[in-house]
Amino acid sequence: MEVLKRINVPIGARVYNVGHPKLPRNSYIVCMPQARRILYDPVVCGGKLRRLAIECNKVFLAAAWHLVPNFRKLRANEVAEVVVLRGGLGYALDVAFNELFGGYLPQCFIGARRFRISGEEFGAEISYCNFDPLPDNGALLMGDTIATGASLSQTLGEVQDELLKRSYGIKKLLVFSIAAAFRGCTKLLEWEEKFREHWPNFRVYLFTAEELFGLDEGTHLRFRKEGEAIVPEETKAYVSRVYGDYETAFLPGNICAIFDWGDRIFRLRQHLEDVMKFARSSLKAAEDRKSRGMLKKMERDSRLELKRLDRSLLRASKP
Repeated sequence: MEVLKRINVPIGARVYNVGHPKLPRNSYIVCMPQARRILYDPVVCGGKLRRLAIECNKVFLAAAWHLVPNFRKLRANEVAEVVVLRGGLGYALDVAFNELFGGYLPQCFIGARRFRISGEEFGAEISYCNFDPLPDNGALLMGDTIATGASLSQTLGEVQDELLKRSYGIKKLLVFSIAAAFRGCTKLLEWEEKFREHWPNFRVYLFTAEELFGLDEGTHLRFRKEGEAIVPEETKAYVSRVYGDYETAFLPGNICAIFDWGDRIFRLRQHLEDVMKFARSSLKAAEDRKSRGMLKKMERDSRLELKRLDRSLLRASKP
């Protein structure tokens, strides 16, 4: 059974430590308005989404500044980001780092592609790695959506292999996720233990927004999933306000909180068509008034955004 403990951190957001035997000891849920604008409005995409992601990461970094031991003492050559292509690019963690700290965040790159093995089982394959700025005995940062944890696991395996190949040490890994499934995040504890076999003082620090979501239909992140979603009471209250009663309404248990992050950043038309398709099909099943009202709004807003994509650059540049 999980234990949520509110922590007072002066960052303009509410932070909860998550105590669960399947998660790293240093796991945190951060409730903030920046993430809510993403998670409760699937029509937000493209440049607007990227800007909100940057603001979310600034909050995550501020939380890390207060909660991760010696984070503020790190030197410029002791920290780097591991960017998992393509979703990690959409987080723009390096931009957030620069805006908050006024410094450059070097980037390592890993190309990972998730694939379905069977049913709910997924794997991932690595197609590209560049570890040029990998620090010795430093800290690594990652920002990405976490669903099954397949890409995350393959990525951390590559990182560990590269560290061992170079005879490097590592102090800590900080993971920031605007939308993370509990099931995928359990992989972080497994990898924390594997890393500690080589570097006994190594620790993972996980920062997620709003809650740890349930996982359904392979990769769909659900606000409500019994026995899996870990949800602060304030998040439940916000879900109820936006999508209908957390315990009984249609949307909390059926909408994907993030949809496809990569499409939402890089393939806007595909994403908006997916939102419209979801809204139309769900209207056939949803019975509660709040869910039906939100679904109609999603369909209407998606259609308007699709029209905006067809505007000329000259027209699109006008306010």
